[in-house]
Amino acid sequence: MYKINTKFSYFLTNVDHDCAMRKITSSVVDFFYENLSTDATFIDLTWINQYNSSINDIDTKLIIALDVADPPYYLEKKIDWLSKVRSPVFYVGPIIKNLPCPTIPFFGWLRFRPQHLTEKIKYENFFVSFNRKPHIHRKQFFNALKTYSQLISNGYVSFFEDLPKSEISSLSLDLDIVKLQSLAQQIDEKQLYSSFEIVCETSATNSHIFLTEKFNKCVASETPLLLLGDYKTLFTLKNYYGFTDFGPDDSYDLEPSYDVRMSKVLNIATNFYNYPLKKVYDNAKRNADHLQNNFDIIHDNHVFKSFSKAIKCLR
Repeated sequence: MYKINTKFSYFLTNVDHDCAMRKITSSVVDFFYENLSTDATFIDLTWINQYNSSINDIDTKLIIALDVADPPYYLEKKIDWLSKVRSPVFYVGPIIKNLPCPTIPFFGWLRFRPQHLTEKIKYENFFVSFNRKPHIHRKQFFNALKTYSQLISNGYVSFFEDLPKSEISSLSLDLDIVKLQSLAQQIDEKQLYSSFEIVCETSATNSHIFLTEKFNKCVASETPLLLLGDYKTLFTLKNYYGFTDFGPDDSYDLEPSYDVRMSKVLNIATNFYNYPLKKVYDNAKRNADHLQNNFDIIHDNHVFKSFSKAIKCLR
């Protein structure tokens, strides 16, 4: 466990290299120090499986547990720790029901994105879908996509099947993760010409909402988005964070079943050019502008309100 002295307190983490995930978590720590008056100890919960038992003995006025760099893997272990830790604790990350402590919603990858609005050069008749780590839901998508021969023939699709098949348990799975994550932050040139993008996010569950640079790059490049991610993600972004429609038909987002969402996304993609595309492209431009100019303020207001409510409960 690494103890990092920050401006006012401690930040505990078990990530020992300066990868994008570490930077995101550190940025969230700085955000709380700069915007909220709190004397707290911060702990990065992302890889809770790699801590020893000493994290159970933290004795401080307040712990802020950060889970913003990856989906909430090892959730049972995290809930167990949140229940047993000696000090009062706030959880910062995806909204998860029935946690044994106050939750403060935080979209770390969106809030501290390196991607900036990049104007679309031209909408050409192809789509893109970039998939590196072969998560189970991505394998489902890729296998289903291969049955849509006409669709896939008009797309640039990547899928890396050669990574370890076991569940992710350590950053060491990627020997050069710093370089890989740095490249992953960059908008691809093909995105500046594509008509739409199918983003198969890191997470596709019904228990939380988690977004990464994959979402950012699509939206920032003024590209219509078809999202294979967590249930009700688009609903949440449109109703609570000020975005407008992301594609020609976002109704699939309200389907609880991932298989149903995936099937509907593939059908929308197949018929994409039959929709009234001027409105679709105009909305994509509005969402890019919103992410660049308005999202941070709305996001931070949600954080401030949730933090204020949590402090009142603590008192």
